Amino acid sequence: MSTRYNDAFFGLSHNPREVELIQSLVEKTRQGKIPWSKQANALTATIPHGFQINFVLGPASFLLPNLTNWELLTVRDTSGSELVRVTNAPMITVLAGTAKSALLDAADELFKVVSGATGDDLERAINVIKKL
Repeated sequence: MSTRYNDAFFGLSHNPREVELIQSLVEKTRQGKIPWSKQANALTATIPHGFQINFVLGPASFLLPNLTNWELLTVRDTSGSELVRVTNAPMITVLAGTAKSALLDAADELFKVVSGATGDDLERAINVIKKL
C-alpha cells in the first residue's frame, strides 16, 4: 500500500494525473454513472474493475454543526493499493486564506457533487414516499 500524502498544505507539487482522475470521477458522478452510498462516517463508491473510492467524513464543526465536511479521500485499485490519497485542508488553513492545490480543489468539487447525489436520510424518505 502506498503511503503518499497530499502535500498541498506545504506547497509541494501534485501529480496532474491524480487531478485528472478526480475530475473524471466528478464528471461521471454528475452523469449518474457512479452510485455512492452513505455510511455513518463515510461516502463510498465501487466502480467497474473493482476500484474503491472513499471519503472519510469529519466531525461536525462547533461553528457549523449542520455542515458535513470530509477529512480524507482515497482511491484504491482492486488489490487495495492507493492510487490517490488527499487529506483535506484544516479549517484554520481555509480561514487564513491559504491557496489550495488543484488536487484539493478537485476533491472538494467531488465531495460537493457526491454530497448532493447521496442526499440526506429525510430527503430520501420523502422521495420514496412520493413515488408510492
